[in-house]
Amino acid sequence: MPSIDIHAHYRHPDQQVPPPASWVPEEHRRRQLRNNEIVKSFDRIVEVSDEAKVDVRVLSLPAASRFDDYDTTPPRLADISKLNEYLADGVRTHAGRLLGLATIDAFAGEEGAAEVRRAIDELGLSGVVVDSAKADVFLGAPETVPALQEAAHLGIPVFVHPTGTSLTPTLIEQAGQLGSSYGRGLANGVALLSLIHRGLLDSISGLRVVFTTLGIGALGIAGTWRARGGLAADDGRWQVYFDTMGFDPQNIAYLTSVLGARRVLLGSDFPYQVDADDQRVTTALTDAGVSPEDQELIRGGNAENLLIRRPAGQPV
Repeated sequence: MPSIDIHAHYRHPDQQVPPPASWVPEEHRRRQLRNNEIVKSFDRIVEVSDEAKVDVRVLSLPAASRFDDYDTTPPRLADISKLNEYLADGVRTHAGRLLGLATIDAFAGEEGAAEVRRAIDELGLSGVVVDSAKADVFLGAPETVPALQEAAHLGIPVFVHPTGTSLTPTLIEQAGQLGSSYGRGLANGVALLSLIHRGLLDSISGLRVVFTTLGIGALGIAGTWRARGGLAADDGRWQVYFDTMGFDPQNIAYLTSVLGARRVLLGSDFPYQVDADDQRVTTALTDAGVSPEDQELIRGGNAENLLIRRPAGQPV
């Protein structure tokens, strides 16, 4: 079974990346500067993946990470379209090693849905990445429903990426990098709770959504509702997945206990967190008490299944 990293990033070569913030620890600053060069080259991404023994990276670039004024100024559809065309070309050039999730402004209503259709049907990308929130409006709000409906109709997964909110500056002031990460995880978790609260996991048939370990706290809140049974249901009613970002054995053990091993995906946040090298993955999964059979599912089997297109009406 090939290893598939569902949570990996790239950057467009023309994208200007600001230097690491002053509050970022020196070790992390050096790593960020190195990583900024890696993610601008599909060739380098494959090269580093070889070193880490990762077979497939599923690349994405969330809109909030690409457009500096995303919270206040909607990005032009033409700019998003060019980004997805660049990704599609890179994926085709490295077929079998790279897959792509289209950048989508899910908060753009029907315009966002139109780019979902184009990115999948015309460009051949494998799914979409959306932001958890935009200007303190969270995924699940009415303007995001068209993009979610289109993704479900086309039968492709939606990766929900963490993002900052208006609370982020205060969190950074009080807790630095930890506060920033916690705030992004809060947004990621609230996006899941928003989908549950608004009933979208029921009303949008076939919707498959992936969240990151940063949003793990939402599972505890969801468990106080009827959501625990829904999130772990074998009948495929709710298709909610989480990645292994951070590779913490206790987090992985909790995710598998709540969701079941079939709803957990290998995801590294490449290259910004620890690379998903073979030894790190094996150690984390083993220490989490995951059986060898379930380890194979988490390493790649679940992602391979998730990335199969299942248009509306087809069984999961």
